[in-house]
Amino acid sequence: MTAIRTSIDERREEFDTHYAVAVALEDRIFAGADVSIGETKLSSRHLLTMKSGLIVHLYNIVEATMFRATELVGSAVGTVPPRRWSENALREWLREYAVARVDGGEDSRLTTVHNISLRLLGDAALGPQQLKKPSGTWTDKHIAIFAERLGVEFRLSEAMWRRIAPRPEFRDKSPLEFLADRRNALAHGRRSFEEGANDLTLTQIREIADVTLDYVDEAAAAFQSYVDRSHYLVLVS
Repeated sequence: MTAIRTSIDERREEFDTHYAVAVALEDRIFAGADVSIGETKLSSRHLLTMKSGLIVHLYNIVEATMFRATELVGSAVGTVPPRRWSENALREWLREYAVARVDGGEDSRLTTVHNISLRLLGDAALGPQQLKKPSGTWTDKHIAIFAERLGVEFRLSEAMWRRIAPRPEFRDKSPLEFLADRRNALAHGRRSFEEGANDLTLTQIREIADVTLDYVDEAAAAFQSYVDRSHYLVLVS
């Protein structure tokens, strides 16, 4: 098993543990039992906070997975001279180094382009490189865009397409889009942690989690295959 997918499995196990605690607390509260930590009696307010924590935890898995995938590709392209890169890999490298970083006056831009040209025309491998993620928060749409830009073969089964389809209960967003939106609402203060998942049941959170984790596992496999099969090179043996 690869490092990325091992990490997903480890984080899935962590999430499952935290989810089980939330379920246990909900069961005790609904049964009318007192649950206390020291002098603090746990209530539905604490459960709501835990549910928001599950949303943040789940999105962090998505972000960590895609960070590792981006790092994996960037490290791979850095092992060979730029002239051996595929057109897609070169375009993504330029997106980061020749587009995102070019600003200032004419002389400043010229210096940047000149330095980039020297790196691309050289015979040496450049070492680990950064790649620019699509603007915005990671969702299934952004992951698909990034894969397409690199030329990663990321084909989903019909069953997975159905699972990530927009749904009325998620405000006509896909589960991953809904997850990203809620995480951003929590991170930017649009929702408090007591409000972040107050309209979601734990069963719905479990469903979002299962779809999300299965999707990023497939995405990780696709990016790993891209590197293993050297699809970032001009010629693939």
